[in-house]
Amino acid sequence: MKTAVWDTYVKSRSGDVLHFDIIVPDTVKEPAEIFGFGKTYLQEKGEDPEGLSAAECRFCHIEEPSQEMLAAIGQQGYYILEMDPIPASLGAGASRRDMILHLKGYYPAYRFRNFSGIPEEEVRTMLLNAENE
Repeated sequence: MKTAVWDTYVKSRSGDVLHFDIIVPDTVKEPAEIFGFGKTYLQEKGEDPEGLSAAECRFCHIEEPSQEMLAAIGQQGYYILEMDPIPASLGAGASRRDMILHLKGYYPAYRFRNFSGIPEEEVRTMLLNAENE
């Protein structure tokens, strides 16, 4: 089985952005069903499930699932891969990766942008421009 990965960013009650992937069989194509899985996850975490829509969640890629993913998909139809929350502020020594996650988490215009090949200085400029808009 191949799985479809849906990259998701949702603002939490604490003000941070929750970053997680919703992983489903690649035969599941209906966004409303996938958003439903994400909303269930958010509700289980004590977060507002209504914060999830197409603006926060988008298909990313197809991949081979791990055994853990297969077990969860067999049991509930989906798997959630949690990433670290994205804090509302960046520290002084933020890495390129941290800046990209911050842009994706807090500025919808950058949410699903591909940053491959973009130099760190350009990412830093994007961040400064986004913060000043």
